[in-house]
Amino acid sequence: MWDRDDQTKTRDASELPGVIETIGVAFTRLITRPWIVLGPVLLDLWLWLGLKITAGPLMLKVADEVRPVDTLGDSVANFFEGQAQYNLTELTSMNLFMVRMPTFLPMIGSPDSLRFSGWGPELAEGPWWLLAATVPALLAGGFVVGAAFLLMLGDVSRDRTPRFDVRRTLTASYRLVFWVLTGVGLLVLLTWPLLVAQGVFLYAGSGVVGILLFLISIPAGIGFILFFFSVYAIVLDETSATQAFRSSYRVIRAYGWESVAFIVSYMIVTGGFPFFWRLLIDEAPGTLIAIIGNAFVSTGMIAAGMIYYEDRAAIVGPGDLVTQAG
Repeated sequence: MWDRDDQTKTRDASELPGVIETIGVAFTRLITRPWIVLGPVLLDLWLWLGLKITAGPLMLKVADEVRPVDTLGDSVANFFEGQAQYNLTELTSMNLFMVRMPTFLPMIGSPDSLRFSGWGPELAEGPWWLLAATVPALLAGGFVVGAAFLLMLGDVSRDRTPRFDVRRTLTASYRLVFWVLTGVGLLVLLTWPLLVAQGVFLYAGSGVVGILLFLISIPAGIGFILFFFSVYAIVLDETSATQAFRSSYRVIRAYGWESVAFIVSYMIVTGGFPFFWRLLIDEAPGTLIAIIGNAFVSTGMIAAGMIYYEDRAAIVGPGDLVTQAG
């Protein structure tokens, strides 16, 4: 394993571990401190057994407001009405473009079927404006919890004892929020002509909307790859969102195909294992196994991403790009 503490002694990129070795090191370090997965496990248990805050009043209010709109009103209103049973507490599980809190319940299309018969505390009524005020509070809580988890996991990925620091956590959560806003802003800046054209064609009822959505997905996909490690940069380097984007770009630029191989491996593992976990959720013990298993596997892959990024960021450095050896 590449040791960043020795980076001043040698900068030989050929000694960097490969994708598989990096994943192995991550899980080895996770096994020494498995309690780090307790955070997402407890959050999953809360989403499973705790209070459900139904979004019905808020969704129905939005549907009533948009239904009178010409052409698109009915279809948009139907969409919001279909979200009436959404559990707002799932917003506490931070879900970013590249990294998400390793919880299992938010990945299931209909988690209500898992709730125990006779036990299901639920808040389904109330003024829509109160729910609207609850949404940002739940999102903020999710970012704080997610930032705390990622920071402590960063310590695990460095083979250190995890530590919790309130100031570091709040700073990281603020930077992650700004990271989301910056990412959305970049995407809108790059695709605004397509977005305007899409709106025009939607209003006119044209059939080319699917093509425009495909064209929009191209820059989104490129950005996903180029900035995949930017969240890790925020956590490990404790840097700003804009600097994190640059750091991720430098790593991808220097280690392109290897980085793509890691990203594909990450997506296969974190996206594929949930299909296996779903086979276990017919009974309560299976659901608990699925929650713990998903937390462990996904946490290990996030740690692997941190190790992969940090090893290569130490070689690339903050200055000019270097060419990967070999």
